[in-house]
Amino acid sequence: MKQLYNKFQKILDKSNEEDLAILSDWIDNFEKKQQGEFTTYLSASLNLKRETTENESIVAIPNTPYIHNNMAIPHGGILALLIDTAMGTLANSLCPTGYGAVTTSLNIHYLSVTDQETIQAKAQIIRHGRHTLVIEGKIVQPDGKHVATATGSFFIVPKTT
Repeated sequence: MKQLYNKFQKILDKSNEEDLAILSDWIDNFEKKQQGEFTTYLSASLNLKRETTENESIVAIPNTPYIHNNMAIPHGGILALLIDTAMGTLANSLCPTGYGAVTTSLNIHYLSVTDQETIQAKAQIIRHGRHTLVIEGKIVQPDGKHVATATGSFFIVPKTT
C-alpha cells in the first residue's frame, strides 16, 4: 500500500493545473462508482450520463482534455464508444428479461469536430427483430452541427451470470 501512496505522491508532485483537474474529476467519479452511481469503471472514468425512453437513448460525456487526441480534439474512438453506448443502451432496454444485446457491427462516419462542452449521442431504432436490432446513432450539437452518424447491428443473447 505504501508503494501506491508513494507513486500517487510522485504523480501529484509532477502535475500541472490541467492534470490535477482531470485527476480530481476521475477520483470523484471513481468514488461515485464505489457508491453505485456508475455501473462500470469505464462509464465512471468518462463521467457518462444516460437517459433512456421507450424509443430513444441519449448518452453524454464532458468534452475535456481527458478524451482528446494529440490534435487537442475528441478522439474518434471515444466518439465511436459514445455512439455505440447510446445504441447499446437502447438495444438492451428492448431485450426481454434474461437477455442482453451485443454489438455485431458498427459503421460510423465522422463529419466534423465537436466544440461543445458536452458531447451527446442519440440513438433510435431502425428495425427491431426477434434476434437482431438495427439502430441509428448520431452526435449532433445543439446548434445543429452534425458531428458523426452511425448504424449498428445488435444480436440478442442470453445473459450470463
